[in-house]
Amino acid sequence: MDKELKELGRFIIQHKEELAAIVTKNRIQNGINPSDDGQKQLLIDWRIELFQYLGEALFSDLAQSEKKFLDWGKKSGEVAVKIQLSLDTALDTTRYYRSTILDFISTEVAKHGYTGQTVMKAVQIIDPLLDKVVYSFSVAYVDYNNHLLGLAREALEELSVPVVRLTDSVGILPLVGSIDTHRSKLIMEIVLNECVEMKIDHLFIDLSGVPVIDTMVAHNLFQVITSLKLLGVAVTLTGMRPELAQTVVSLGISFEGFSIAGSLHQALQQKKLLQNV
Repeated sequence: MDKELKELGRFIIQHKEELAAIVTKNRIQNGINPSDDGQKQLLIDWRIELFQYLGEALFSDLAQSEKKFLDWGKKSGEVAVKIQLSLDTALDTTRYYRSTILDFISTEVAKHGYTGQTVMKAVQIIDPLLDKVVYSFSVAYVDYNNHLLGLAREALEELSVPVVRLTDSVGILPLVGSIDTHRSKLIMEIVLNECVEMKIDHLFIDLSGVPVIDTMVAHNLFQVITSLKLLGVAVTLTGMRPELAQTVVSLGISFEGFSIAGSLHQALQQKKLLQNV
């Protein structure tokens, strides 16, 4: 039986390009056909490599084979995210691998008169390995996708905390949208660094675009203001809503050391900065 398994494995390797082409053809017939030639070739190479491993699995050490399949699943999961292949579409391809390899095994068994035990052993080896591919692929796909989403979120958040220079020493921080605890900490990091780098000595923080600020965020925001004061940066708050003012009062936060204006326009007029913008 071992001899028959080895022969069957070598036949799979010999026909790996043909087997990969069958899977590719089936995917194209089902509407999955990347328009980019580079992506097409990448998927073909990807499939050829898997059939290479399937063939080797029939005559190689099981532990080594499992590692190859897990590594292949991890690598292909990351590639699928990069080429924007959806998770359900990618996983659906697994059934084509199964059907293609089983059809090939059936044909070779009939052609060479292999025993039923050889067929059963081959299936017992291949099926669990394909399951490991699905598992490894799924984990890698989700992890890498979350990683990219995290990077995109960080980039977006950094863009959402812009310190805009008005004059050589005056800047504005227009805050728009909801501010959660994570974003308030980001504001602390970015604003302090940018004020130092830009040599800002007076910063207008406009809150008119912020719908709601809870107690924790208000506390963090005023920590930013306190830190700016320690750096020698004067702060003017503008656009403060009544509910924010109530939150600040309830926290016992002192308004000493910075000024407040009803609107950014009003604050700039008072400071006679509009004519310099």
